[in-house]
Amino acid sequence: MAGSTGGPSHAETSAHLYDAVGQIWLEMFGEHVHVGYYPEGWPESKHKKTWQQAQLDHVDAVLEFAGVNKANRLLDLGCGYGGTAVHIAERLKCKAVGVNISPFQVQAANNLARRLRFGEKEVYFVVGDALQPDLPDGCADLVVSVESAAYMPCKEKFVAQLARLCAPGGTVILVDFCRAAGPISASLQQRLASMDSIFATPGNWHSAEQYKQLMGKCGLQVVRDGDWTRNVCGFWNVGLWSLLLRASQPDMSFGQWYKEFNKRAFHTLWLFLTGGPAVLKMAAGYMLGHQKAVVQGGLDSGVLEYHVIVAKKPGK
Repeated sequence: MAGSTGGPSHAETSAHLYDAVGQIWLEMFGEHVHVGYYPEGWPESKHKKTWQQAQLDHVDAVLEFAGVNKANRLLDLGCGYGGTAVHIAERLKCKAVGVNISPFQVQAANNLARRLRFGEKEVYFVVGDALQPDLPDGCADLVVSVESAAYMPCKEKFVAQLARLCAPGGTVILVDFCRAAGPISASLQQRLASMDSIFATPGNWHSAEQYKQLMGKCGLQVVRDGDWTRNVCGFWNVGLWSLLLRASQPDMSFGQWYKEFNKRAFHTLWLFLTGGPAVLKMAAGYMLGHQKAVVQGGLDSGVLEYHVIVAKKPGK
């Protein structure tokens, strides 16, 4: 998430927001800042897997859907805490680089890569604007954007960067929440506005068809588009206490878990006291269930969809 924003003021606001909530999000959600995947859909999948396992399954399912089983170099544009890029690098045995606007998230991503013993030239992450990343043309044969496009005020520039950075013959995968195609009523438009209010997205929601059209204009050939709305429904049905109480490692002792829980609880309280209005609004929205209601309402109403779009760049 939080790959870029439009103007300097919006960029500064976004970076500040995600830096401020960064510590508590990292401890509660882990390194994967994206939804989980439930192959049976919801509510059939209810309680059959943990939040964290659903997130890992999501990355694996995206690669399988895209038909990607090898790569030389991965680029994750809007990389969050690096969980997705590191997981793909481990699975495909490839090098990886990630770009994100939040310095805190980038630091956490690099810490994760070093903790998993990736060399600094094998897997690394840099602070940058996804609309104008300081990277050369064709620098990766696998370019992914997982829940970052919605944060881009200029979708045309973002998709153009995905295409530019992909090497000839490479693959681009865009995974994100999209608006429904066609005209939208005022009441449904308000649901999208509520998403913007909670997640600091800039509006300008695009449908999957619009993303595919932009890809075509940039010379990419769309090969698959999967509507995974039903497969991600239910991810938000995890309560705050489940996250506060979760063990980050399956083999933790009670003492280790108790120390971890206290740390999370402290950071949550500290976030409320010091985060400022925007941070407080985001944190309180989750804790009071408002985020869940808004996201689930958008999905249930049909105005919000979740798509996995796979494209190829012609060449070699």
